[in-house]
Amino acid sequence: MINAPLNLAALPLDIQFADPAANLAAIEEAIADLRPETDLLVLPELFSTGFISDPIVIRQLAESDQGLTLTSLRKIAADKKIAIAGSYLSCNSEKSEFYNRGFFIEPNGETTCVNKRHLFHVSPEAELLTEGKTTYPVIRYRGWNIALGICYDLRFPVWCRNITTRGRSAYDIFLLPANWPQARALALETLAKARAIENQAYYVVANRSGSDEFGEYDGLTFIEDYIGTRIAQSETAEIAYATADREGLEKLRQYMPAGLDSDTFSIKY
Repeated sequence: MINAPLNLAALPLDIQFADPAANLAAIEEAIADLRPETDLLVLPELFSTGFISDPIVIRQLAESDQGLTLTSLRKIAADKKIAIAGSYLSCNSEKSEFYNRGFFIEPNGETTCVNKRHLFHVSPEAELLTEGKTTYPVIRYRGWNIALGICYDLRFPVWCRNITTRGRSAYDIFLLPANWPQARALALETLAKARAIENQAYYVVANRSGSDEFGEYDGLTFIEDYIGTRIAQSETAEIAYATADREGLEKLRQYMPAGLDSDTFSIKY
């Protein structure tokens, strides 16, 4: 299992604004046709609601980790025997703080969460939501180390840095649920390629499809391999598939052990 390939899927969902029930139904419909060998499905950022700028609606729709959204996904993950990652609109128990919360759900229901660190100040996101105070988590799944960031986090190379400890990289695959519009497509594609190359890891960008008040999104769901080669891309709303190969990744890291020469640093919160 430790050297087995991992079959990846990224779904560019056309998110229905502020309608969790409709978006969850769309996920179930899409998963009905999911390739049976799939190990991991990545959903877009805020897949169940889209970005909401009305604080009243945010308060109405934000959920805990035991709410409808993650409960429904846990059932799907168990039924399909796959892991599911993405982000959703979350809150604390008092509904005094709201988060863009990333999640990684394993088939056994174990769930790892992280709140988006870099909130987008060009939009109201930074005023309405609370930023994360912890670094990206690394989940061990089917022999692979998988890290989880969210959308705008990609712009910050220190945050995405694949730390090398005792000659081993922290992660092999970086997941990026996103709502990244076509107006900034060049930035997304360039940054994802750079992060994949410098961190010697697969990068899975699961962008939404369709459009909203912030722009158009089609064609920006893709997967880069560890040398920055695009190995999968979705042009509209179809699922992008790729297989992560352990042998090639380890050969590169042995031939070019760039992580051994990287700088050490700490992040202040």
